[in-house]
Amino acid sequence: MNDQTSSLKHLATGDRPVRIGFYLVPNFPLMTFAAALDSLRQANRLAKAQRFEWVLISFDGLHVRSSSGLGFDADAAISKAPRCDVVILCAGINYSDAYDSNIFAWLRRIYSEGCILGAVSTAVFFLAKAGLLEGRRCAVHWESLASFRSEFPNCFATDDIFAIDGRFLTSSGGTVTLDMMLYLIAAVEGHGLASLISDQFNHPRIRRQDDVQRMAPEDRFGIKNAKLGFVVRRMEATLGDPVEISGLAESVALSLRQLERLFRASLGKSPSQFYIDLRMGRARELLVDTELSVAEIAEICGYESASHFSRFYRRLFKESPVATRRAEKQRERLTLRTMSIDA
Repeated sequence: MNDQTSSLKHLATGDRPVRIGFYLVPNFPLMTFAAALDSLRQANRLAKAQRFEWVLISFDGLHVRSSSGLGFDADAAISKAPRCDVVILCAGINYSDAYDSNIFAWLRRIYSEGCILGAVSTAVFFLAKAGLLEGRRCAVHWESLASFRSEFPNCFATDDIFAIDGRFLTSSGGTVTLDMMLYLIAAVEGHGLASLISDQFNHPRIRRQDDVQRMAPEDRFGIKNAKLGFVVRRMEATLGDPVEISGLAESVALSLRQLERLFRASLGKSPSQFYIDLRMGRARELLVDTELSVAEIAEICGYESASHFSRFYRRLFKESPVATRRAEKQRERLTLRTMSIDA
């Protein structure tokens, strides 16, 4: 552990359990919440003592449903939440629907009282919206990174899997939340207990903060050739400022014709088409998962204008960017309506 643990070590008082509050935003992701909560349960079990206790918090103290439909009864509303050593916010899709000035005021108050604040997945937007992350390093899921940087340019958003900065812990979500919680447990109770928990979960390695979020291109695309893998990595890193295909070929000491043959043999398409598909795939993710304008998405994906981008998009997906966004919002409304009826 490094100097970043100093803000966590004071939790190890020894005379009482560390109390962790989980603030559940409607439609929170179940996996991230389970990874966070169950790591604390295992800590108590393996330590043979109650090192941690937890409380579930919602805006109004009522039942909260996850994005999978499974829900939990809250123990307290924000107005009556007990004092916690750590409060971790869990949020997922449609997170901005739950924005409320009372939540932001509550977060600012408990932080001023010395509480450590954590956020998993899109919950980092709540901390930033409350004005708490300016100048702070925070981890943001790769799907939301561009929109977060656009909305909060004064926050130091990274694509690290999780980040610790002072009294802030942020996780990019999914299974990464387990690594963040093991980091916290190690800071409080020692690395030995964290390692035991990792073993119990068949988690062979506690990942570092700066580990990559996404699978390597070799795994995602079934790439066997090292030079091809290098070129695809370059492509993914330069979606907003595309590199000439001839320059990519030179970077791996291949001729343009050799690179063309390599792409077609391994990926079934030309380098330029593969590059376009990567950029268009990223554009579709941003249309579905963010509120960025079409012009902003066009710029992020390396197109000189919204009209130029829209022509390429329509050619590939057989619909306009606006139609994609409209259809996704309609699907979300139907899903929420179905969940409401089932409840």
